[in-house]
Amino acid sequence: MKKLICLIMALLMIFMITGCRESETTKDGKLSVVAVSFPEYDFARAVAGDLANIKMLIPPAGEVHGYEPTVSDIKAVSNCDLLIYTGGESDTWVEKLLESSNGKNVKTLAMADCVETVEIHSHSLDKYTFDEHVWTSPKNAISIVNAIKNALSEIDTKNKEAFEENSKTYCEKLTELDENIRTITENTDKNTLVFGDRFPLTYFAESYNLNYLAAFSGCSEDTEASASTIASLIDFVKENKIPVIFINELSNTAIADQIAKETGAEVKTFYSCHKVSKDDFEKGKTYIDIMSRNIENLNIALK
Repeated sequence: MKKLICLIMALLMIFMITGCRESETTKDGKLSVVAVSFPEYDFARAVAGDLANIKMLIPPAGEVHGYEPTVSDIKAVSNCDLLIYTGGESDTWVEKLLESSNGKNVKTLAMADCVETVEIHSHSLDKYTFDEHVWTSPKNAISIVNAIKNALSEIDTKNKEAFEENSKTYCEKLTELDENIRTITENTDKNTLVFGDRFPLTYFAESYNLNYLAAFSGCSEDTEASASTIASLIDFVKENKIPVIFINELSNTAIADQIAKETGAEVKTFYSCHKVSKDDFEKGKTYIDIMSRNIENLNIALK
């Protein structure tokens, strides 16, 4: 962290001395938007359309937690018109950068500020912290999209109507996604999901009144679940005839495979959009495209 802070300070000194903040708007007339990870990138892309240049800092399949920005990332943040980030512990480097620069010339939007956050208990750290994965509820996604629309409209007033129309169209699709998921969760006697993995879906679960059991809480840094935890998951799956053990996208399947072997359940992927695969990113898949993949698996899991 000391190395990172020194890097940030050195770059800020260079930018202040050379007066090098030249927004991308000076090159092609478009806004410059920096999004730290995929959810905010996709939401900004949906609202701005072709009226902004949008850069996603964390590369496809990249790890969000423990991420350290490159020199070019820090320069992009310092030069942008709008920075969108989660606002949790995984973004401490963003906070350090903004504190060091006093937020000069950079408008910011933290997704966590757009919704009501939920606290979770970190067993590895023995403390409570808010769950950062606020976008996993489509209802929250609508609030975030509208906040991005407002932020862009304040910066680029002449394109306010376009931002309004784009956000309206996207929010209608998010509403449809929410209704499709709700159709499944409200028409079943089952309401518990089992994850042989971490569980970054607190907001999703709360939105649809779902319970869950998981090998790890939130995005715990633990890499191995205890034998007692695995045993209790196996017992629960057997006793309740749970048909599906979920894993997160781009995740290790070892624990889920072990539970499935002992119970006969299937292992399925639940997409939280926490990460995006290279293939999905290159094909231009959206949050809605990816989250919609959960509908079929939810239907199987809650039968």
